[in-house]
This record gives sequence, structure tokens and C-alpha cells, in this order.
Amino acid sequence: MSELRNKVLVVGMDGLRFDRVLAVRPPVLTSLMASGVYGTSRLPYGEREAPRTESPGEVVPEPHEAAPGTIRARTDSGPGWSSIATGVWPDKHGVVDNGFSGQQFTKYPDFLTRALHARPGLTTAALFSWAALDEHGAFGRDIGTRVVLDGFAMTFAAADREIAARAERLLADAGPDLTFVYLGDTDEVAHDLGPHAPEYTAALLLQDADLGRFLDAVRARPGFAGERWTVLVTTDHGHVDEGGHGGTSDEERTVFVAAARLGEDLGGAELPEARLVDVAPTALAELGVEPDPAWGLEGRSIFITC
Repeated sequence: MSELRNKVLVVGMDGLRFDRVLAVRPPVLTSLMASGVYGTSRLPYGEREAPRTESPGEVVPEPHEAAPGTIRARTDSGPGWSSIATGVWPDKHGVVDNGFSGQQFTKYPDFLTRALHARPGLTTAALFSWAALDEHGAFGRDIGTRVVLDGFAMTFAAADREIAARAERLLADAGPDLTFVYLGDTDEVAHDLGPHAPEYTAALLLQDADLGRFLDAVRARPGFAGERWTVLVTTDHGHVDEGGHGGTSDEERTVFVAAARLGEDLGGAELPEARLVDVAPTALAELGVEPDPAWGLEGRSIFITC
């Protein structure tokens, strides 16, 4: 019997409160957690007395004191997605807010670029509705397929619909070895109405349905029997009850990572900890890429603790 080809799908949903995930119980994500593994952690950064970021891409320039024992950065999307992409924290990748002004992506590239450089034959794709991830280089130019939409110009609801449709087709047809899909409307709604609003629940359930479409597309692939798919779902930060983030509350700093291998039952174990910097090394490990110590990655595969 021939060896299975490993493939990885990473889905990022911006601004998810994990307690709301547990309360709403979105069916697809809940099923993935039940058959895979998952865990939460608190971001090691956030600024005390920080003014709340009022929109997903807003830059809040006023300097504020970091909480003791934390890295100097706001609990914003820029630092969060940069940590997910690079596998290192803001003191290394340099992104401390949504301005990206200190970025060090040449030194600490994203995990798709790392995988490509280690295994040039891999196929890769990144699709996102927050254009800043493209504009500032959080996801590099070597990535094979890039779909970039501007959620602020289109509305994130509309941009996410297009991103989801194109991701579904791409996964069904090309089935890249490593794919990252970003959906942002949950964050937009939380900023406007807070994470307890029924509109937030609706946005979460819609993105969960998108996740289901992605998995259905993968499972319907003609070559699926010869493939081994790992799926990771994560978020970049939470929100305070009234909406917004940037500070040090548990609601803002708590994040999660869920991981599953399609067709395998890993028991739904709740891990002691799962951090944003674990996403990159998990994806790389599933593709057989051994991190070079010189890369300075600060996470590890979350499957190690299973």
C-alpha cells in the first residue's frame, strides 16, 4: 500500500471568545474538538489600561505600560496573526499592534513559506479577508496561491463569503498540501455589538458552516483515500463583553487551538495548554518538516502532548 500524502488546513476565525464557542456549540468545530484535541492559553501580552481597539484594523498609537511578566504588545489582530503565522511571539516578530511597523517577517517568515523552503515541491495557499496580512508581509510572496480581499471595502461579511467559496473550490480541486484560510466577520461583529449579541452567534455559526464546507470538499476529493488531512482551527484574541480588545483581561487574552486528523479519533482530549505559537510547528510537523533550531520557533506540535 502506498504511503498517504500529508496535507494540512489551518482555519483562522478572528476574535473568537472560547467561552462563547462552548456556549453556542457550533456543530462542525464541536465535532472536530470531540474527535481531535484542543486547548486554551492566555496570550503573554496585553497592555494595562489600553484603550479598546474599536475596529478590526484600527491602529491605537498611544503607548501604554505592559502588564508585568508580559511581552510589550496589544491584544490586537496584528500581533495575534503574526504569532500564528511565524511561531514566535511579538518580541521576535516585531508586531505589537495593527500598524505592523516593526515587523521582522524576513527573519521570522510564516509557516507556509518555511514549509516551501524546506520542501520546494509542496503546494501552498493563503486566503484572507483582512488585506493587512498581505500588505505587511505576514504571509510571504512565495506562497503558491494567494487570495486577498479587503473586508473594510467590501464589508467582512461579504469578503468572507467570497473567501469561503474560493477556499471550498480550491480544496476540492487542487487540494494544496498546506492551506491557510482567514475569516474575519466574527471580529467585526464583536467590535460593533459585543460577543454576547445574537448577531455574533450568527456570524460564528456561519463561519462554522464554512468550516463544514471545507471539510466536505476535502472528503469528496477523488484522491482523499490516498491523503491524510490535519485540520487546525484557531483565533487571534478575544473580546471584552462590550466589544473590543487591546488590554489584559482574561476575556481578551484567552485563545484556543483545536486540531484533528480527518478519519482518526484522537479522543477529544483537552490539552493543558495550546498556544498561538504552536500552530506553525504543528503544521510543519504534520508535513514532515523538522524545524531548524536556528529558526527560533517558540512553540511545538500540540500532538506531542496527546
